[in-house]
Amino acid sequence: MCGGGMIQSIFSGVENMANAVQSDAVAKGNAKTVRSVAQLNSKKIIEQGKKGASSARAAAAENGLDVDVGSAAMIQDEITGDASYNSTMNLSDASWQASQIKQQGKMQRNSYGMKAASNFIDAGAQAAGWK
Repeated sequence: MCGGGMIQSIFSGVENMANAVQSDAVAKGNAKTVRSVAQLNSKKIIEQGKKGASSARAAAAENGLDVDVGSAAMIQDEITGDASYNSTMNLSDASWQASQIKQQGKMQRNSYGMKAASNFIDAGAQAAGWK
């Protein structure tokens, strides 16, 4: 494990500690980005649903239908309901992805932490003359 002596083990430990902090911070930032993008996309989905419902309402009115009752109203409700559902599913999926990204970051952080601990134990053992 050693190879370069106590000083190298100390530097390797410090490097692994820095990598642990870095990987955790990157994972949190990536997770936040995934959630932010999903929020923007969800807003776009809702807007498209409103536009679609408006277009359906205009088409029904052009054909002389009463747009506030019957199938014309149901079509508008279905379009906006589908948009709301898609928006919610988009946010839910993004939340799951963000939690997976954070979990992977934690695993990476823990791996670097274990490497750092091993490096410091190695340096301590060398300082005590055990190696």
